[in-house]
Amino acid sequence: MDEPKKNDKPITKPFESGVDPDNSLLPMLIGGLVLIVIGAIVVMMFV
Repeated sequence: MDEPKKNDKPITKPFESGVDPDNSLLPMLIGGLVLIVIGAIVVMMFV
């Protein structure tokens, strides 16, 4: 394996995969819970 060079810059970005760190999974979780509640209400209307 190659030794790291002395003038290499360390990686400063925590996310290099293109994922925006400001965008969290919270909106997706809230949307999923809303859809589950709506689905439960629709199911209860038929029972």
